[in-house]
Amino acid sequence: MSRDELTQSASVGTTIDSIINIVNKLHSAIQLQDTDESVKGEHTQEHVLPSSKSIDVEIRREEETLGTQQKSGGASLERSKSAPPQTPTDLLNPIRKLQIALRRLKRKVRYMKRLQLDVDKQLDLLNGEVNRVEPSDRSLTSKDLTVITAKVFNLIRKVPMSSERQKQKKAAPDDQDGDTIKKRIVCLPGIHANEEVLKRLAFFRDVKRKFEGLKDDEQRICLLSFAVFPENKEVDRKMLMYWWMGEGILTVSEAEGKVKEILNNFREENLIEPVENKRKLEPSSYKMNPFVHASLVLISKKIGLFDMYDEKEKPNMQKSDLNKVCLVEGSSFQEEAKSRTKLDPENIETVFNVSERFPEFTRKWFTRMKKLKVLYLGRWERIDPEAEMERERTDQEIEMDSRRVMKDLGSLTRLRFLSFQGISTINSLSRSACKLNKLVILDLRHCYNMEQLPDAIHKLKNLVYLDLTGCEALESIPVGLSRLANLEVLKGFVLGDADTAKTCKLAALKRLMNLRKLSVTVHREGFPLDKLIDDIKDFKVLENLKVRWGSKVILKKKHPNKDEKDEQEEDERSWRDIKELPIQLKKLSLQRFPDRELPKWLWPQNLRYLEKLHLGSSKRVKGFGTLPGEPTKCPVGVLRLTSLIKLKVEWRELNKLFPNLRLLESYECPRVTFCPCDRNGIWRPKKISEKNDGSTTIL
Repeated sequence: MSRDELTQSASVGTTIDSIINIVNKLHSAIQLQDTDESVKGEHTQEHVLPSSKSIDVEIRREEETLGTQQKSGGASLERSKSAPPQTPTDLLNPIRKLQIALRRLKRKVRYMKRLQLDVDKQLDLLNGEVNRVEPSDRSLTSKDLTVITAKVFNLIRKVPMSSERQKQKKAAPDDQDGDTIKKRIVCLPGIHANEEVLKRLAFFRDVKRKFEGLKDDEQRICLLSFAVFPENKEVDRKMLMYWWMGEGILTVSEAEGKVKEILNNFREENLIEPVENKRKLEPSSYKMNPFVHASLVLISKKIGLFDMYDEKEKPNMQKSDLNKVCLVEGSSFQEEAKSRTKLDPENIETVFNVSERFPEFTRKWFTRMKKLKVLYLGRWERIDPEAEMERERTDQEIEMDSRRVMKDLGSLTRLRFLSFQGISTINSLSRSACKLNKLVILDLRHCYNMEQLPDAIHKLKNLVYLDLTGCEALESIPVGLSRLANLEVLKGFVLGDADTAKTCKLAALKRLMNLRKLSVTVHREGFPLDKLIDDIKDFKVLENLKVRWGSKVILKKKHPNKDEKDEQEEDERSWRDIKELPIQLKKLSLQRFPDRELPKWLWPQNLRYLEKLHLGSSKRVKGFGTLPGEPTKCPVGVLRLTSLIKLKVEWRELNKLFPNLRLLESYECPRVTFCPCDRNGIWRPKKISEKNDGSTTIL
């Protein structure tokens, strides 16, 4: 990369950073502009936030700077004089969307810059190898050339396709030659490639013996499910549970306990390995070593459950004898993808996307799929929200025209499990999807641009799991969701600024008599935690609650004027004074809690039933209230403290506040001191000693 190109790339990154900073300041200014001067003074001292006037000046200065950098004039950022005035509330949601878009653009630019440097480095190395070869030197073998070619194609695959090329590819897939594409990609055969050799090996016979010795056919199918994933890749327990429920292997009532039992059984037989995570009491993901994986690939093929691999070939999309189809890289180029009938879609029961970036072609089969139970088009890998914000690779992103896919979705009348996880091009869920009256699991995790759900969502009468985690652009939830009587797990419920008759209120979820797990994202200013807890007081079986406040949300004002004070007192009279958490609540997570002090009912001495508590990503929380003279009776056994820069407490105080701890996590909490945590910030009791009277002591 030339010096001019590096300078230009750095300039683009700097410009994006400048715009992000301005938008963040504008967001803060809009939220604060209705407070009185004393509040402004307090926040100015603590957060050094600029005034509205200084924001305007800075925006004009930045416009002038950007204007001089651009060769052609851009559109002005100023609002038209003839346009009607906007209220601050009207601006918050568009600004939030703009922040998300800018962060994604920044990641893309950074990825391309690093890719350019990587390509230059690799080409320099290859150029050196080629220059060392004399024309008369015949020592360069075909294998050497194959290795070099593989390196080049690996670099090519990292380059994201242009938007125009994507459109051409999607519009005219018939122009592509699938066989040519397959031959161009160098693919090393797996251990399973030579079946006869594999069958003679002792480890294959051992795996086969353990497979045949499993409890029932359901467990055998569960084990063979690992054959579709690449060897040694982490597979998430939640994803497996969703999939097996969709297949009908696990019943809804016992799924969460049964999936742990099955995986523990596989683990005891050394068929899978848990991915160790010291921050968790039990593993939540697993992987399979190459030898076991190769054996199961062969067994799966013989049984006819999954059939993806041919000898010495790249994995192919094909329908197995038991009507399962796995989408793999390049599936969209195959002849089967171009035909509506070649794979006999009438009998397909499962479509699972393993590695295809453009799964849109599957929509051709929808109207014929009368037996489909599982449609998994999204990413199966676990998505870490924090890592995702910094992710620079684009070759894992799945893209499709969501409108075309949604059009005939309602034809899948037997569908039980639908997943679009991680597909960024989905903006909304169509009304057609509401015809899926047998749907049990709807997985929309990390559909970052998902803006709305259909008003007719109440028609999904059999829905049990609805996962909206990471749908950052979602502004509100339709009121029909409160009529999903069978819903047990709801993740990603949004409390936004919208407050209309079509918007679902948190308190309305009390109609969901089976709701066990709930996560809420709060974007509404001035919505106190006391109000939220009061809203859920009638949730009879709610055991797990996670609350996350949006960035820069202000929980309450310290010095309201008289009118604001009267209005605030009137609001507070509409809900009771909270004394304690609901009895049935066992796990509570509060992220980005925006106040300095925890409410009194959340002090450890007042927690009578809670078993797990997580406080994270708060820049203001300072402590756990008044320190008691004697150890409390707080039953919390798992305490997680993450990214709490002002929380001040030491180990002896924690022992008094939480005497029943069996796991403590302290991460990025500089004022949590003298804790005997390991280098990962984790503390567990070292051992348990047994006394003569039979009692035990944790050391």
